[in-house]
Amino acid sequence: MKKLILNRNEMEALFKQAPQTKGDGGWQSLLVKLQRKCNAVTGEIELDLTLLERIRRYAFDYKEGGWENYLKQIFSRTLGNDLEGR
Repeated sequence: MKKLILNRNEMEALFKQAPQTKGDGGWQSLLVKLQRKCNAVTGEIELDLTLLERIRRYAFDYKEGGWENYLKQIFSRTLGNDLEGR
């Protein structure tokens, strides 16, 4: 488990999109899971290895959809530019 504290801008980006996203694809389920795991007051979020891998995969492996920069905006400060989280 990796515990992160998101700052105000990162939290605003995470919660910018309402959890009731259309569809039930992989991106939508990832977004909803991240929003539910994040404490909206403190910005604390705990990510297990599976979530860390999904964040990185969606940020770098899929070249369409627009979520790449979205995830980098939220997690690059705490996980690094490669979102490896080492």
